[in-house]
Amino acid sequence: MAKTRYIISDMHLGAGDYLDDFTQDERFESFLESISGRRGSELILNGDFIDFAAVTLDRESSRPFSRFGCKEDESQRKLERVIEAHGDLFQALRLFMEKGNRLVIIPGNHDVDLFWPKLRDNLLEVLGSPDSEHFHFESTGIYRDGPLYVEHGNQYFADSAFEDFSNPFVRDAKTGELRLERSWGTCFLEYFSNGRLSRRNPFINNVRPIPNMVFMGIQEESWWFKTLLGFKLIHFMARVGFPPFKENHVLLRRKREGLLDTWGYSKRRFMGLMSGRAQVEVQGVEETEQLSSELPDEEEDLAPDQSGLLLDSLATREDALSIRARELLLGDQGINIVVFGHDHRYYSNELQPVLTGHRGKYYINTGTWIPMLFLTRTKRKLRWKDLEDQSLYEQLLTYAAVRRGLSGTVASLHRLPL
Repeated sequence: MAKTRYIISDMHLGAGDYLDDFTQDERFESFLESISGRRGSELILNGDFIDFAAVTLDRESSRPFSRFGCKEDESQRKLERVIEAHGDLFQALRLFMEKGNRLVIIPGNHDVDLFWPKLRDNLLEVLGSPDSEHFHFESTGIYRDGPLYVEHGNQYFADSAFEDFSNPFVRDAKTGELRLERSWGTCFLEYFSNGRLSRRNPFINNVRPIPNMVFMGIQEESWWFKTLLGFKLIHFMARVGFPPFKENHVLLRRKREGLLDTWGYSKRRFMGLMSGRAQVEVQGVEETEQLSSELPDEEEDLAPDQSGLLLDSLATREDALSIRARELLLGDQGINIVVFGHDHRYYSNELQPVLTGHRGKYYINTGTWIPMLFLTRTKRKLRWKDLEDQSLYEQLLTYAAVRRGLSGTVASLHRLPL
């Protein structure tokens, strides 16, 4: 096991245009420089490192309401645009490995394009063609090493799950072409956000939960906007339906069995929103080098469930990731540390790593490096036009550190000071 592992998720590198939310190239490069001096460090990019869904092409063959996504050459052109926009960052990753450190890339729902063989070969070429000691692409989507378990987490949500995540390809029966499978959420994002609506309201990709934001816009925007939004929503749902895609029979069965969460949204939470009882508040985070030192101030917001695992209450619910984390930590696979990403909400139970009497059980969600506004954390009423206020958005640059100590392997959540 590496001396120290650093885990980051959801960087969402784009093509440098209005859809690209990643603006922290220099901070990331400085971070790499600071950890690369400790020879033997391992950096794990846990999903959505590149946001292929937010990279548009002048001409693309994928259809708006279909699970049939890009062809290999189209994904390749998207990668080239991202590398051109963030070239220094990729060179910093190359230098990190040349200093004797290791890079691990775990795919997420926004960068499944990396499963294309030629695409991965081209990425490796940009990174200096590292050997297997210094680079690893986790094609299973799950990274295991001793007590550590790392997974992006998209497979536990119906809108972002794939029928076979380790082989996310489908063959178009009409043309015989092999294409990338597209998740329901990516189809929704490309139709709903990557266009005129997003240009007019660039914040819509950075506000969660999405249903809260949509209902806010319907209630408060102009009649033109209401008409456009209502038409797009009705048109999309009439063509596609609720997640997942109808063709994904395995996922539909898992959803019926309660193994998938739809939109990451519980029925109780959704009904509360519909009846107007959804709480809307803004909670700032004090600037500090180590995020774990902030957690005692949020202790009242972290309510333990019956089995003792502190659950993330940012959306006032137990979610699919916390449930899965508990299953893994209480299972018989020797897992003591679970790290997820995907939903952009940072969380750590490092101050109380005890689960039903078992000590040293850590669950961390590393959040995201792009600006986010969580409507479920606000302390004052917000209107639609308030969402344009950039001061409401948090950009925490969070990461997990996994180290071996005298008493075993420990995990902690940190942030880079802005």
